[in-house]
Amino acid sequence: MEPIPLPDTLAELIDKHCSPEWQALIKEKCSTLSFAAAEDIFKEGHPAHQLYIVRKGKAKVYNTFEPGSARILRFARDGQVLGHRGIGEDFTYTVTATALVPTTVDLIPMPLFISTLKANAGLSFHFMLFVAEELRRSEQQVRNILNMNVEHRVAKAVLATLQCFGFDKDDKSLLAFTPSRQDLADYAGTTYESTIRAISELQKKKLIKTVGREIRVLDRRKLEKLVKG
Repeated sequence: MEPIPLPDTLAELIDKHCSPEWQALIKEKCSTLSFAAAEDIFKEGHPAHQLYIVRKGKAKVYNTFEPGSARILRFARDGQVLGHRGIGEDFTYTVTATALVPTTVDLIPMPLFISTLKANAGLSFHFMLFVAEELRRSEQQVRNILNMNVEHRVAKAVLATLQCFGFDKDDKSLLAFTPSRQDLADYAGTTYESTIRAISELQKKKLIKTVGREIRVLDRRKLEKLVKG
């Protein structure tokens, strides 16, 4: 079977795969909100009345297990969707999304988005691909936590950051955005202290380099090879 191209951002998918009439309706009904860094965009357990598209900014999506314990599932950048995990039988958000920097989002009423999916087959198909790929990555992340050592998991967290946000436009080895050490720990499924030690080991291997709180990737190929084992 030929590989199916992975979907683009939801904002691009709407432009590509929705009829002009539905695009106009979404623009008419869409609203915009801004959030400060560290402010929750929506919270786990709340009714999923809206779907969110990041217009400008960065966010993290995570589960909470107990006070002070979180597992980051993914990061999100401009154009990417938030809140789709609330789609289901009871339309309740199963995760929390929090702004990592000052972030502006577009809000689409959930009933309108569901109607848009029903009326636009191309959007439905590519949105299904996106959800399936996210599920696959979440399952892989669970396996990583069970099977990888801490150093490899932290390396994976660095690569996930790179995949989402890319390199700085003026410095092709510096991450465009470096999450906090605690966020890296929450993505890797480990503690803050273990993450600091893992970063130190990755520096000794000359795979990354810290520049203050920021991270520079010195050898992406070897970092990816380390993660793959």
